[in-house]
Amino acid sequence: MKIRTLSIACVTTAVALLAACTAVNRNAGACEQLMRNKLADTSQDTLTVAHRAAAIHGSRVVVEGTIEHVIAASEVAASTPAAAAASALAASAPGGASGAKAASVASGVGAESPAGASSVEVSTQKPAKPQTLKLPAAAECTFHGEELNVFRWLAPAKLVAPPEEGQAAG
Repeated sequence: MKIRTLSIACVTTAVALLAACTAVNRNAGACEQLMRNKLADTSQDTLTVAHRAAAIHGSRVVVEGTIEHVIAASEVAASTPAAAAASALAASAPGGASGAKAASVASGVGAESPAGASSVEVSTQKPAKPQTLKLPAAAECTFHGEELNVFRWLAPAKLVAPPEEGQAAG
């Protein structure tokens, strides 16, 4: 009799613990997927999840990771000092010079030498490679059972919504 009661108690406890673990994992997975979907709605960046943490039987889940933003080669080239100097020189060109003429003067192509001959410079710089910028990212989800109540970004700042009126900040 005692063995049967003990066996039933052990099986019941194991089932209860297993159900709690699956709810925690299910909520953490749902929060991660929602985080990926929300990011995909706003940009083409890639999310890499580093950590998922659940508290209070999965009622609060925090997902942490990084957002990888690929900076295009044109953006990298535009941010280099040579490109900035060329655009500044083009902007300060005399009123009679066209934008193309000013750009060619800035790059040294088509500029006239003191002897009156045209000098042509060949750039020895390598083309700019796309760079990857990694931003820390975090999101919080609160659940009631397995139903999502609240989703909010914790980082990066560009995705964090300001608190609504009537809500306490924090």
